Amino acid sequence: MRHTTVRFGLAAPLLAFGFACGSGPPPAGAPATPAGPLAVDPALAAPTGGLAALAAANRPLLVAADPDAAPFLSKTASGFEGFEYALAEAIAATAGLKVEVVSATFSELPAAVTSGRADLAIGQISPSSAYDGLAWSVSYLQYSLCLITPTGSPLKKMPDLKGKTVGMYDDPVARQLTSVLVGATYESVIFEDYGYFEKMVRGQLDAMVYDCPLARYEMKMYGDKLHIADDALNITTYNVAVRKDDPKLLSDVNGALKSLGEQGLLATLEQRWLGESARTGSYETAAGRVVVVGKGESLSMIAGRELGSVEKWKALYEANRDVVGPDPDVVYAGMRLRVPK
Repeated sequence: MRHTTVRFGLAAPLLAFGFACGSGPPPAGAPATPAGPLAVDPALAAPTGGLAALAAANRPLLVAADPDAAPFLSKTASGFEGFEYALAEAIAATAGLKVEVVSATFSELPAAVTSGRADLAIGQISPSSAYDGLAWSVSYLQYSLCLITPTGSPLKKMPDLKGKTVGMYDDPVARQLTSVLVGATYESVIFEDYGYFEKMVRGQLDAMVYDCPLARYEMKMYGDKLHIADDALNITTYNVAVRKDDPKLLSDVNGALKSLGEQGLLATLEQRWLGESARTGSYETAAGRVVVVGKGESLSMIAGRELGSVEKWKALYEANRDVVGPDPDVVYAGMRLRVPK
């Protein structure tokens, strides 16, 4: 069984306590492993003109997604289903469009968009400067990494992992978050395959750091053998990716997501597909405090309440740029924001 073991001590202070930190299978929020460049068709890769232009052209919204990524998106005998597929349909419906899934693995998603094979990608991707040619929407899901242990384990919190063997994906930000929260030396086991839960059941790992939505889904097959010891380590985010030269489509997607958030549909989809109940008030994570946006609230209103001055909205925005996206006015009810220290 090939794996890498690395001994970690306390890392440098974590910027924005958990910025763009993902670790799902494949690593959510980590830069995709290049799958080789796809030939760019200039006609296909030209700006779409937005959702209305696609409707006028009588063609579907082409969405790059992994068809084997339940509960986010999966192919069934009758079509597709899952949280992200329902989200794609809801975005398309704002312009009377149908959705056509462009099947791609996680590592192929960025190239599927930049090459013109797809108009956008929805596939558990977090904003990263490592992706060339892409722009990022407001977040459609803010979630946390979680600490998973065998049932009955005395390990309850991240500092308990001192000297322990911790499984995680090869995501440098996830490793940094873990190092900061453990605050001492631990042994990180980074496996080259994805059988983490099986390895824990076999006693090869003392604990795991993993995306909460995926953890809850994948743990079902192990009954009561595994336990989520802490489901609030940080806040990280999934966003829609579009081509950088297609600002109208990005604006339309942002408008659709804000509307879906204000209507409560994002929270409904999260509850239905991911088993997450929407939080309504502020709460603490291991990495810092989080506030939930109320209906009609803006960044300046939240800054006034949480930071003591409406003028500090810029600090709030900088701590949540990956969540809010390029437009600081696009926030919606139910969105989770980090409160900067």
